[in-house]
Amino acid sequence: MGEILEELHKLQIVELKLADIRQTHDDKARRLERFRRRAEQADDQAQQHARTVRERQMRIDALSLDIAAREDQINHHRVALTKAKTNKEYAAILSAMNTEKADSSKVETDALQLMEEMQTLKETGEAIDAEKAKHVADAEAAQQALEAYDKQTEEARTALEAKRAGHAEKIPGPIYSMFSRVARRNEGDAMASVEKTHPKRDDYICGGCNMSITLEVVNALQTRDEIQLCGQCGRILYFARATAKK
Repeated sequence: MGEILEELHKLQIVELKLADIRQTHDDKARRLERFRRRAEQADDQAQQHARTVRERQMRIDALSLDIAAREDQINHHRVALTKAKTNKEYAAILSAMNTEKADSSKVETDALQLMEEMQTLKETGEAIDAEKAKHVADAEAAQQALEAYDKQTEEARTALEAKRAGHAEKIPGPIYSMFSRVARRNEGDAMASVEKTHPKRDDYICGGCNMSITLEVVNALQTRDEIQLCGQCGRILYFARATAKK
């Protein structure tokens, strides 16, 4: 390899190490975000559940007031029965009281049904709260893991970034810009070695995508210190020393 390709290859080694650190950081960050979304969804579910519980309780309270009012009315009818002066008056009061009792019984049935629903809602709420607590704990653990990893790799990352800057100073600006673009597109893997596929034939492929490379490109790499890109994957091609000797 010529000087520029040699320097690019050194830069590639550094870039891949940095890419590995970034990839692990990003994986941990995505994991954290996933747990945070789950915790937020569980919180939304818990709030919706709490609203449902409040609505049910308000209905139970309203029915309880209705039952109490009907009991008062029934008691009023009982007192009126003792004061009735005619059979007709007595029968009318008794009929009104029985109607009130029937209505009160229906309201009580509705109230009991709502109370049973409240018990089910309580159990559901406990399950939702437990699920929410789990996701919150997972998110906190993921946050701690991410922070610990960043702290653990900070020194290595700083050293690698310094090495990258040192190599970049030795590479012409346009070529370094090209390298950076290809590296971003391929998760740091900006270069690919040229591989000879048969010991007795001049058949070559890109080590990055396994697509054929023309002899024109191969000859240019062997004779000139210039940049050649794979026509398929766009990586910067180079000859590994072992391949170049074949």
